[in-house]
Amino acid sequence: TLTRPELNLLLTFITSKNIHLISDEIYSGTVFSSPDFVSIMEFLKDSSHSTEVWNRVHIVYSLSKDLGLPGFRVGAIYSNDDVVLAAAKK
Repeated sequence: TLTRPELNLLLTFITSKNIHLISDEIYSGTVFSSPDFVSIMEFLKDSSHSTEVWNRVHIVYSLSKDLGLPGFRVGAIYSNDDVVLAAAKK
């Protein structure tokens, strides 16, 4: 997991380089010790970064890890980018 200052540094970097970020939050529900898990979208919502960067941040998640179901292959993608969503729907 990353701390809020580390997330800020990461978002500053992707903004300056104009690149996309895929945040793998598959283990987000299984964090048991410090630092506490902070989702990249939760941080973006509370930050002063431009809304333009929202289209370049994508989250992937799966139920199998947090629920302890290793054969249960259900995942999700969260994105504000129409091109990424169109590719994921195929």
